Amino acid sequence: MTVHQNYELNLNINELIEKRIPCCDLLHPKHCLTEKQVSEIAHAIKKDLNLHDLYKQVDQHIMNYVKEFGIDNTDHWVESNLPDLDRDFKEEVGIEFE
Repeated sequence: MTVHQNYELNLNINELIEKRIPCCDLLHPKHCLTEKQVSEIAHAIKKDLNLHDLYKQVDQHIMNYVKEFGIDNTDHWVESNLPDLDRDFKEEVGIEFE
């Protein structure tokens, strides 16, 4: 068994929202969101989050690697395992989270 480094992506949706529009700032109460509003937006995003763009990027990097390092793909076994490689935006579907 090989040992390799894991790369993880942890996304705090609330923090992401607050990077775009700050959470309530007393100096600018008309130009910010409340914590409750941020939470409500984050909840809506969580319900509708679509990861196909991320999957497509991963699929494309895999294909780039296969091509760059000459991995034998003459029978196109790689593409058959990468369903998001050629996915168009109009074909995307939502992902259910519990």
